[in-house]
Amino acid sequence: MPQVKPVNPQSLRYVLYARKSTEDENRQVRSIDDQIRDCQKLAQDQGLKVVAVLKESKSAKKPGQRQVFAQMLSDIEGGKYDAILCWHPDRLCRNMLEGGQIINMLDESVLKDIRFHSHQFSNDANGKMLLGMLFVFSKQYSDDLSDKVNRGVQGNLAEGKSAGTPKLGYTRDEVTAHYQPNEHFDAVKEAWRMRVDGESLVTITQYMLDRGVQRTTKNIKRQRVLRPTKSTVSNMFHDPFYYGVLVQSGQEVNLRELNSSFVPMIDEETYNAVQAMTYGRVKGMQDVKRKTFYPLHGFVFCDVCRSDRHMVVGKNKTGSGKYVLSYRCDNKTCIRSPRSLRAKYIFNSLYDRLDKLVLTDDAYERYSAEIDSHIGDKLEDIRGELQSKRGAVTHLTKQIKEQSLSLARHSETSPVYAVIIDEVSKLTIQRSELETSIKKLQEKVDRPSQIKLSKDEFLNLIKTAADKMRAGSAVEKDALCRILLLNLRVDNQKIASYHWREPFATLVKAIEVQSGGAGWT
Repeated sequence: MPQVKPVNPQSLRYVLYARKSTEDENRQVRSIDDQIRDCQKLAQDQGLKVVAVLKESKSAKKPGQRQVFAQMLSDIEGGKYDAILCWHPDRLCRNMLEGGQIINMLDESVLKDIRFHSHQFSNDANGKMLLGMLFVFSKQYSDDLSDKVNRGVQGNLAEGKSAGTPKLGYTRDEVTAHYQPNEHFDAVKEAWRMRVDGESLVTITQYMLDRGVQRTTKNIKRQRVLRPTKSTVSNMFHDPFYYGVLVQSGQEVNLRELNSSFVPMIDEETYNAVQAMTYGRVKGMQDVKRKTFYPLHGFVFCDVCRSDRHMVVGKNKTGSGKYVLSYRCDNKTCIRSPRSLRAKYIFNSLYDRLDKLVLTDDAYERYSAEIDSHIGDKLEDIRGELQSKRGAVTHLTKQIKEQSLSLARHSETSPVYAVIIDEVSKLTIQRSELETSIKKLQEKVDRPSQIKLSKDEFLNLIKTAADKMRAGSAVEKDALCRILLLNLRVDNQKIASYHWREPFATLVKAIEVQSGGAGWT
């Protein structure tokens, strides 16, 4: 270990690091601006030279999640900074991997000093021992608090009490924490009736907005009013809560049994009917088909005007008289010139981007850690989807039974008999597809490791994505893009920016950290 030589703190270049996460349950944690003010006052009093101020709003509970922190350590190793100025040790680290990394940098004299507003640190054996203990205490406090919160949530759910943003049409009693109908209950109930009658999500969302339906979420500083969107209304129609089953934190609680005062908005049969509408299409049996298939319809957006309306896809005539696939921005206020962009520029850009997806060991490890941190949320979504699809199966089974019983009223030579047989066949196929999907989802719940791709699976996916995209038909290109991306935007220089789906979003993020982020969007 190199001998630590005394240094003059006034000669060092300090980087000020301030952090506060939305996961910080302790309301006494100072805001980022307060942390910066306190540290700058300390620097002024002690004559320290602060050359950079870094802010981060990420949890430090798990390693590998803070890009600003990782870049700061990399810059220290590269000689950009000599020392760190921070408000409190738990703002710097709450896990032992990154804590050990900091202490090792002190051992190697790469990091020459750390100053805290709240603690005194000396860069010697005793000082580093105390710093390590403070990191341990920060981790223990974080873990203990998390355990207590989880136990509290589990206990509350077992009693029919919920947390998080209230459901549409309900409020939570401040004393009992039980759900109660509010002034929007009837309007939301009517929305369910409209959905059963076949109304579109757009129409229903507008209906709810016109009637002032909203919900209020509270945080430490203020209230937020959330109004319905097409997405939140779609989620509502998959939520079994509205007939009395609350799915949250890995539990399924029957509110009708636990809370006699709970008022379901709908019955289970209505819920099942709505789920069957969602999953009620049989592949290859649609009666209406688009005559001309245009890839990425409703998927490409203009990055010049930043409109929320997608670019219109179609065929434009070139100067040579040839028709080519193009995307056009129809926003009247857009200054894009020319208005249209040929599809080949979008796809060629994507091919090049996929060619650059190189999976290193470090990138995969970062991806793996990120996915692991979200598996709990993913399981929550899967359990909700399971409830929805099981409801659809129940409704389809009822329909099959009713249709089958009606066969007895008709002779086999009757045209009606043939129609019923055809309908029963379609319903049976729908049910079979759903049951297969349910089985796969249940396997993920039973074995959460299946949610994450293995390294070999991921490597094969990365290696073949670009070639499959190039060789694919218009339909295949469209399908692959929708697997890889949420959407994409194009600017006036024919450059596309991509909004990736998981697991690609996490992979791209991991590669950004590995490569410094050059060229990635």
